[in-house]
Amino acid sequence: MKIFFVLYITNSTVFQYFFSTDPQFQLINRATGFCLVKLNNFCLSMRWTSGDRLLVQYKKKCLGVQGKTVGSEVNFYDCDETSELQKWECKNETVIALKGQELYINLTADNSAVLSNKVGPSSHLTISGTSSGACTRTYTELYTIEGNAAGRPCMFPFFYKSNWYSACTAFDSAGNRKWCAVETKYDHELWGYCPTNSKETWNKDPTTGASYQLNTQSALTWDQADASCKQQGASLLSISNPHEQAYVSGKVTNLHSTLNLWVGLIFQDLDYVWKWSNGNPYAYLNWDSGKFSFKFQELTGFCTAPWIPYNGHCFYLYRNETKKWSDAQKACRKEGGDLVSIRNVEDQSFIISQLGYASTDELWIGLNDRNRERLFVWSDHSPVSYTSWDSREPTVTSEQEDCVLIRGENGNWADRVCEEKHGFICMKTSDSEPSGDEVELNAGCKTGWKRHGSYCYFVGTETKTFHEANDDCKSSKSYLAASNPSCVNISRVDNAFLVSLVGLRPEKHFWIGLSNLKNREYFMWTNNAYPRYTHWNTHMPGHVQGCVAMATGHSAGLWDVLPCTNKEKYICKHLAEGEALTPAPPTTATPNCTDGWTKMQSRVSYLLFKIFPEASEKRKTWYEARDYCRAIGGDLVSIHSKHTFVHYRHNQYWIGLSAPDPDTGYVWSDGSPVNFQEWKDGEPNNENNAESCAQMKRNYWEKTFFWSDVHCEKYNNWVCQIHAGVTPKPAPDPVTPEYNTTSDGWLEWNGAQYYINKNLMAMEDARTFCRQRHGDLVSINSEAERIFLWKQYATVLVILSQIFYRHLNNFMFCVTLRWMDGSQLLFQSWQENQPDFKNFDENCAFMAYHNGFWHDSSCGLEYASICKRSSSTPANTTAAVPTVPPKGGCPHPWKKFNSKCYSIIDNQNLTWHDAREKCKQKGGNLVSITSRDVEGLFHFHFTQISISILLPSPLLWSVYDTTATAHKANNSVLNKLYFKNCFVINTKPLVGIGKWILKSCNDTNGFICHRNLDTSQPDPPEPTISTNYIKILNDSIKVVPRQMKWDKAAEYCQNDDALLASLRNEWTQAYVELLALNLKAPLWFGLHKAYVDRWHLTFSRWGKNEPSKDRSCVYMDVDGRWKTAHCNETLMSVCMKSTDVLPTESTLFPGVCPLDPEATIENKNYIWVPFRGYCYIFITEQKGWQEASTSCVAHGGMLASIEDSAEQEFLESNLRTFQDSYTSFWIGLFKKHFKGESLFIIYGK
Repeated sequence: MKIFFVLYITNSTVFQYFFSTDPQFQLINRATGFCLVKLNNFCLSMRWTSGDRLLVQYKKKCLGVQGKTVGSEVNFYDCDETSELQKWECKNETVIALKGQELYINLTADNSAVLSNKVGPSSHLTISGTSSGACTRTYTELYTIEGNAAGRPCMFPFFYKSNWYSACTAFDSAGNRKWCAVETKYDHELWGYCPTNSKETWNKDPTTGASYQLNTQSALTWDQADASCKQQGASLLSISNPHEQAYVSGKVTNLHSTLNLWVGLIFQDLDYVWKWSNGNPYAYLNWDSGKFSFKFQELTGFCTAPWIPYNGHCFYLYRNETKKWSDAQKACRKEGGDLVSIRNVEDQSFIISQLGYASTDELWIGLNDRNRERLFVWSDHSPVSYTSWDSREPTVTSEQEDCVLIRGENGNWADRVCEEKHGFICMKTSDSEPSGDEVELNAGCKTGWKRHGSYCYFVGTETKTFHEANDDCKSSKSYLAASNPSCVNISRVDNAFLVSLVGLRPEKHFWIGLSNLKNREYFMWTNNAYPRYTHWNTHMPGHVQGCVAMATGHSAGLWDVLPCTNKEKYICKHLAEGEALTPAPPTTATPNCTDGWTKMQSRVSYLLFKIFPEASEKRKTWYEARDYCRAIGGDLVSIHSKHTFVHYRHNQYWIGLSAPDPDTGYVWSDGSPVNFQEWKDGEPNNENNAESCAQMKRNYWEKTFFWSDVHCEKYNNWVCQIHAGVTPKPAPDPVTPEYNTTSDGWLEWNGAQYYINKNLMAMEDARTFCRQRHGDLVSINSEAERIFLWKQYATVLVILSQIFYRHLNNFMFCVTLRWMDGSQLLFQSWQENQPDFKNFDENCAFMAYHNGFWHDSSCGLEYASICKRSSSTPANTTAAVPTVPPKGGCPHPWKKFNSKCYSIIDNQNLTWHDAREKCKQKGGNLVSITSRDVEGLFHFHFTQISISILLPSPLLWSVYDTTATAHKANNSVLNKLYFKNCFVINTKPLVGIGKWILKSCNDTNGFICHRNLDTSQPDPPEPTISTNYIKILNDSIKVVPRQMKWDKAAEYCQNDDALLASLRNEWTQAYVELLALNLKAPLWFGLHKAYVDRWHLTFSRWGKNEPSKDRSCVYMDVDGRWKTAHCNETLMSVCMKSTDVLPTESTLFPGVCPLDPEATIENKNYIWVPFRGYCYIFITEQKGWQEASTSCVAHGGMLASIEDSAEQEFLESNLRTFQDSYTSFWIGLFKKHFKGESLFIIYGK
């Protein structure tokens, strides 16, 4: 979702966010010492830049290749953010591949770099001086401020006034402010200022000193806006008191009332908790909350027993004296203090870990909103600088719940009725001098060590590497011989104690004893124990090997993986004097497994798992799956070993891993530690900043599993776990749908009705479908509505609506967007890098099935669609949508056909872009072929000329699928599509009239223009259909309008020295199709199991479910499809005379079959077998159809097509060899997704 107006805030107390892109690096192959990028024997450095590209800064060029083929050279190219040949990704840590391809950079013996489809020793590239790969370095996108780029990120490098810039520049800048472009070539002059920490241009509140920035020219997602703020040393808006609310309200008063403004409030789905993105407390509930300070101030003091000191205050927990909130406050004040105020995460951690707090406690604290509803304050008047609300708290809908207590294992807060009776916690200022009656806190520990539980802890005073710190801990004389002196092995409560110990200190990190040095996938303590608890920071632990340190400050208590050579302070731990290690529990017999459940391998505890593969309509979101598992007595599965699942047949499932809080890392829903990870390369990637739940997918090739992050609202299968010996509870009732269904199939939700139309249609047809049912194509006005619709269809692509654009201020990117139903576009949810308005012709949008985000598209492409109408519309009613044909004619030399004017320019050769401009000058555009009849018209005309005609780019076509498939010439179209982007339509019979051929857009050809009818021109009369023979190259075709049986029609043609027509090519097909369309009647032609002229059937256009087994005569229907009928039916027909000579069957076939060294699959050797000029291999490795097709292409062939009974018999005789072991083999016949047509893939025949 993108919102046009974004609001930011900063002041002197907001934490600083430092953004940077990792420095340049050199990549070498350690086996050979060769350098990837070399110039005159000098190894050049590179760095990541925007769009997954590698920038060689010295050359100001990007690393790229010539094509997506094996052997393509890796070299320098002018940077192009749209080129897929310059996008890279990492595989297996040190291998770099072309993004989305199994093509890897490989250094050859002559130190050149090429693409290879195999990974070998020369494919591994590491950063010079390290063992790390390129993806351990990162690139941070910089979001622009002001300018005209709507906040889009800088594009580096960019080309401006004959110079390349790989960083922000002040060149040509008013006021010397640094700026950047957001497109490589600066073609549309889109730019913005680069982010800085300067607040000179911000609005400053004279009372508080806080500064504010309103970005009314930006259109960013929430995460992008958050990053933009942080790049300026600020944060998204948070409001802590009524004064701040009044100030900000005054600044936004003049903005449009319907515009949306991002603020820093976020909702943690997993715990149903609201919080502020900058860590400020959620205390002022109309808006945000207050400030956060990291200033280190370790206060000392003394407390009389039984009070416990911490940071200048004394604390005591009254568990057994239950009181009303007001009485509890009186009791604390009687002791010289007040109910506790919790000022930061360190105070919170101290209370949980050092006051004897229990997970069953519910204890009053000093927070309340008794004086002013929804404005929470501390009873001792301390500023509210920290909050820790429990799930679904505070309950602001109830005006009686004005007092706050702390509860649960994590000590989260909830508001309750003040008259309830609970225990409480008091706090008072500590004394400056001891009284002699203090509690002994560190018994059994040496001076300087702090006791917690049975252990003593020490904070190292010097910075050391991880190994130096570990050695220093081991050398400490404090350790007893029976204990394992080491860095810290901690639990949840231990972690809270450590936060209270070091959280306020100025150092950023402290080493603890965890690392994954022995195995990247597993984390272990230095005493070789696996962790029972983890608390990762955001983006952690990642894919790197390293050592773990605890963060302080805003991220206090969270764990980061750092290079082990970093020098940080550290924490040591040992048993206190007189304490002994807790003995291991006695071994018990393994409980029996419940029926249908399987014991997990490599688990110490006895856990069972069960896979729930469901039909698509019964799959669940992550939250639904988690709640289902908990309802039966378990949880979503947590995985702590590669061997958890050994046998696993199905595709993908929810597991219990999620990242509910953007400020922390992934956690398991059962609370177990994240000590093992199996992410797919490039995952988690948090696509669209909307993926925070993990699914497990099978790697079919390696028979292993990997994880990927996806949207939590996706429907999936799931895996539950449960303790052995526990009888699962009955499955919960199915989740009640959040919508009603009308009698005519519309879904009623939130005051509107929706209809999922699964029929594939172009935009105009889809809109007509909706309007006939009193609706329109859907307009989506909120994230909740988007999620609802996505969850309803989730398996199809859906048209949303047309997007209209116009030029504003001469910048093509400045677009006006609106919904087709006329409503204003107040909500957007585009896929990353969308909309891109390719060639300014992608003017419609569709919603992607896999994540529900939007893409722009040509309006002529066919998708399913969603209709929307008012909930007051009566069910089962339709509305007539008048279709008035346009009136008018065409000026000379344009020709009218249907409702357009067309002009074929065959006497002027231009480039694609120049041709398009020429058409626009004539009031039209390059032609888009939107129907078969228009295409047929061109085929007929092309038989009379001999030039190639330019057409729009393939991505701009609005064509039916049959055209898109059948008319591409046999020249490896799919391979060339990646680096050639314009089509010509061929007029030469040798190649195939009407074939589309990919050419460089700079080639010159003739072209076709089309335009709307001119209402000032007279409407010409409808053309008549000739009953004479019409010559089309070597064929002459005549329509016979008399209704006859098939055999009588054949006899009629023979009497005319002709035969019923054989449609052997695209141009005869197109002409007869035009005849059928204009006559509005089907036509017999000369196919009756075989052609009457004995030509082979090498071209077909069968209709759905055709040909039929029990009907043997063939006709062309008005839709251009071939259909079978009983031969005694009476239809019109077409005769044909031809000068083409029937080819004779050859018995000599030149060539021999290759001895293919690559034809070894799964250790099986395959030999090519010859038959009539072709070679065949019969592969017994079981694969899916697409995988089989790819395998054949890799060996230089295609899946077999069967042209006649002889070829069928040859294949059958060879397959009988395998009949005892295999029952079926794939061939190249597939049923098209569109229209149900069956076609052979025949690229070589």
